[in-house]
Amino acid sequence: MKKLLKHHNLRKSLFFLFSVLLFFLDQLTKYFIVLNSELLIYGVKITSFFNLVYVVNKGISFGLLASLNISFYLGIFSFLASIFIMIWMLKTKFFHETLALSMILGGALGNGFDRIKNSYVVDFLDVHIANYHWPAFNFADLFISLGAIIYISSNFFFSKEPKK
Repeated sequence: MKKLLKHHNLRKSLFFLFSVLLFFLDQLTKYFIVLNSELLIYGVKITSFFNLVYVVNKGISFGLLASLNISFYLGIFSFLASIFIMIWMLKTKFFHETLALSMILGGALGNGFDRIKNSYVVDFLDVHIANYHWPAFNFADLFISLGAIIYISSNFFFSKEPKK
């Protein structure tokens, strides 16, 4: 039993470390984008469907509610949600859920940190088809979205029954 508990704790620790690595990856990419913001204001074409841009987002997803100037409070909310996610990660026994939650945690910490520090997040990934652009996003958004997809799909496709 002790060996199983140690293995469980090691796995949880590795997932928390993964969240921290995702946080730093998000912060590093945003730092690089800010350093090169003058070049990216009008966008830099990478492929026929992908550009790098520099966008300051003071709102929630897609810039909604930007005029309300609530970014700092959204940052506080992100950190409170992060605490909830950490507790959830500690309680779950399923690999896919833990992976998903660690990705969501890394993203929430990345955007939450930016909102508290700057009162905005930097978005820079611009995906488009012809002239139809998806709103710009960042790696934190990507981690949160992928984590949500993994979480939802794991609940549909993987059994919650413990293996005997």
